[in-house]
Amino acid sequence: MIRPETRPERRPQRRPDRRQALQIYLVLCGAYVASQFYRVANAAIAPELMAELEISAEAMGGITGLFFLAFGVAQIPTGILLDRYGPRRTMTALFMVAVLGALTFAVAENGAVLAMGRILLGLGCAAGLMGAMVVIARWYPEDRFATLSAMLFVVGGGGTLLATTPLSWAVDVIGWRGAFMAMAGLTGLFALMLFLFVRDAPPGQAESGNRTETWGEVLSGLRAVVANRQLWLVSAIQFVGYATVLTVVGLWGGPYLADVHGLDGVARGNVLLALNVAVLVGVALYGRLDRHVVRRKWLIVAGALATAVILALLAVLEQPGFWTATILLLLFAMVGSYVMLNHAFARAVLPDHLIGRGLTFQNLAVFLGVAVIQSTSGLIVGGFDNGDGHSPEIAYRWIFAFLAVLLVAAAAIFATADDKAKVRVSASPR
Repeated sequence: MIRPETRPERRPQRRPDRRQALQIYLVLCGAYVASQFYRVANAAIAPELMAELEISAEAMGGITGLFFLAFGVAQIPTGILLDRYGPRRTMTALFMVAVLGALTFAVAENGAVLAMGRILLGLGCAAGLMGAMVVIARWYPEDRFATLSAMLFVVGGGGTLLATTPLSWAVDVIGWRGAFMAMAGLTGLFALMLFLFVRDAPPGQAESGNRTETWGEVLSGLRAVVANRQLWLVSAIQFVGYATVLTVVGLWGGPYLADVHGLDGVARGNVLLALNVAVLVGVALYGRLDRHVVRRKWLIVAGALATAVILALLAVLEQPGFWTATILLLLFAMVGSYVMLNHAFARAVLPDHLIGRGLTFQNLAVFLGVAVIQSTSGLIVGGFDNGDGHSPEIAYRWIFAFLAVLLVAAAAIFATADDKAKVRVSASPR
């Protein structure tokens, strides 16, 4: 039976061992490095991929977006697996799929095989963040969730840094194929560490979440998640928020710097490195701010609108100098990091036994948004194709304007959410 309720009663539990909790947390952060690397790696190597494999701008946008489409489609099944079988086994198995995806990407000789590699990588990384958040929710108190999630993103964000200057350097030395072979090995190592060190819950709690649920009860819980209006509202801004960051930092940032400002591979990598550092700094700052605001909703709305203003400036400025454009991009990356607070908002309106399904439900919006918006951005750039392999500045300005309009609309929808009354909708827990 589905019914609204305030919060399920919590049984007395043994206090988690702090050392073990920290060990698990560090392993989760390390594993998240791989997922972050694969998300944004194409930005640093897109010009090389397009030239070597003869891929158009439209195709490059679509292929890059396939990671997020596969990631998004896998979210609901992943949430069910996380709740029913536990993060340890679910994350380990999926990371092995990511190893296969990295190897497929590395040996690709055409766009079709490259696309298959991106799909496998998207499936394999589907539990990288949400699985870690489920573990955090079970090992740590709720009032530390936002801060620890932000720290997870910052530490795991080393993967985004690997995908900038280090990746550009590796491409110069061993080629992009060799770089992805190396990442396949590192991903396999993370899968092993997840299996050996991570535990789904502290001693005294159910080791693998709701393993005793029947499949009927699993579906009942999923219906309860879908009935949660607050999750739908946060999903609206999730659909757009992270996609704006990934579309610029994770896809067109590199080509923009090459086509408009004439930067070579390593120079592009240096700027992308700075942008990804700015993202991590922004996440850390928002994590701190979250502990000092009364209404998390308005901090998210303010971050979205400020990001839209910066994008609007990039759209209206004609032929900005390199440093002007770089400073605006750095501000965009830092201010746009409010997106991590969206996960904390979602966690606050979920009962404990539906954390996996609830978090992956709203995360589905994140990566469907990235897939749709990145693919659309490829069409925008392709519409200005002049046939010489380079896109004019106006193409990128249209992308910035497109993203700004989407952000304003999403912020307006999310502004109707209610985070003052922690409304929870759930099925009866076992």
